[in-house]
Amino acid sequence: MRWVLEPDVAPDAAFVKPHVGVEVGYPSLAGGFETELQRRTAYYESTHLQTIEFEIARVIVGRLLETAEPKMRRVSAHVLFPRVFQLVDEYVRTRVDFRAMHPCELGLSRYADAVAERIFIAIRPDENAGEPPLLPLLNRHRPTGDTSVVNFKTVKRCFATRKSHINLVAADTGSWEQAAAFALEASDAVVAYARNERLEFSIPYEFRGIPRSYFPDFLVSLADDSTLVLEIKGEETEEDRAKHVAADRWVAAVNNWGKLGRWRFRVCRDPQLLRESIDDLVTPVAAGG
Repeated sequence: MRWVLEPDVAPDAAFVKPHVGVEVGYPSLAGGFETELQRRTAYYESTHLQTIEFEIARVIVGRLLETAEPKMRRVSAHVLFPRVFQLVDEYVRTRVDFRAMHPCELGLSRYADAVAERIFIAIRPDENAGEPPLLPLLNRHRPTGDTSVVNFKTVKRCFATRKSHINLVAADTGSWEQAAAFALEASDAVVAYARNERLEFSIPYEFRGIPRSYFPDFLVSLADDSTLVLEIKGEETEEDRAKHVAADRWVAAVNNWGKLGRWRFRVCRDPQLLRESIDDLVTPVAAGG
């Protein structure tokens, strides 16, 4: 997926003019002194795209060494750096849409941090080479949870269910959760499900350097004994993509751990197609039964 620079959010140039006295109303460029166009020209002249790529690679290597297993921390940074830099350079060349902006715009923290974050979370251990697999970090006091903790009052619109362990589904939107719940109720591939409302199920992720928590919409128990983490999402933002990548990593870690069965993660962009999509996941089991 391409990373697109946003000059409408972080413009690389601006018109400025001196301001004298008190001005009533909205700021105006009319009257008085001449305006002057200011760009980040001095910054462009003082740096190079390769320097920016080196800094992004340095950040990624640092994070890899911080989060690695003790065995892997013995790997020197100078061994990792050339391989990571190659990934960064390829990503910038093939995946970044500069939208006619100067390439050194990538050095702004909003872009550089995001690129480093995207590449970092996409790097997976090479298990075939003996690297330890991804594993979940468990809460020492409560490593797993269940629907027994759900008991709350809400002013949201609720509707009754048959297959959910919770007697009511609280909807955040006018129709999407309702349509999704209807599809889950109607699917023979669904054994049980729960709306992730006060269920305390969250997946940690980072967006622009800030740790956050992602709360998917539903947890679904399927007829093939797997558990589906389900998100109902229409238009997707850059932060949504960060959430979904984190969910993929979380599912991989839980499956490697192996103590909670097999898990999946899916994003549904049209609730009307959800039943068909879920049925396709367990078609071999359904056909054999």
